[in-house]
Amino acid sequence: MKDSELQIDRSCHVLYSKPCKKEILAKITLHYPEVEREVVWEQVQLRYAELLSKWRTDLGGKKNFHNGVGGTYDCIAIMCYYDVCRDVTTFREIEEMEEKLILPTFRKLKFVDCNKPFWRKLMYKAFVRAKSGCDKWHDYEMTVAPYEKN
Repeated sequence: MKDSELQIDRSCHVLYSKPCKKEILAKITLHYPEVEREVVWEQVQLRYAELLSKWRTDLGGKKNFHNGVGGTYDCIAIMCYYDVCRDVTTFREIEEMEEKLILPTFRKLKFVDCNKPFWRKLMYKAFVRAKSGCDKWHDYEMTVAPYEKN
């Protein structure tokens, strides 16, 4: 089944990312013979559509910053993969998929000394900005401690 044929409400939901689809298909390829792969992938897609039909509709779709690569919808897709393929996959494989989707963003940051005032203030501003996004979409509860110069 093509992604465009997937029956989800695209006014309030988005599709899993291309990197997420690639990770899931790689795991399906690892565990299933070629003749079964398309059927298994379609089962994952149908489970995804089924979950979204019962899911909250206030997550903001494309407008919400949590819904990019490695975000909420990728996590839902990975859990759908696990649900369909739990007999052949391991928890460690699920962790690997998440690491491949989320960690590249953090690796771009390189190493910084978070104790230096510049980086501490920059992190504070980043967390305050993330909190405002969470408050806007009501998708995660987040609190940020007040900034202390010392």
